[in-house]
Amino acid sequence: MNDFIVLAKDFVANESAVVDIKPFGFGSKLVFQNKTGQLAKFLWQSNDVEKKGYFKEVMNDLGVKIAHYDGFITVTNGGGGQYLEAEFLI
Repeated sequence: MNDFIVLAKDFVANESAVVDIKPFGFGSKLVFQNKTGQLAKFLWQSNDVEKKGYFKEVMNDLGVKIAHYDGFITVTNGGGGQYLEAEFLI
């Protein structure tokens, strides 16, 4: 399994960041973690007919929101400031 750190940033409340990312099909995961070990996990759900998909929230202790657009994602932090590190697992 290949892992890539795609984001490491101190966020203020409700701040957003854009990350270039291209999901690699079924089973791709996006995992966020803060400094205290809390996690948010998103699993790529593909639609092979339309060649599109989205990151489905599996677990989210961080209040992170994800919006996927063709080739990039927008990450929005929740209501409090925190350091987030995002890892893309293929």
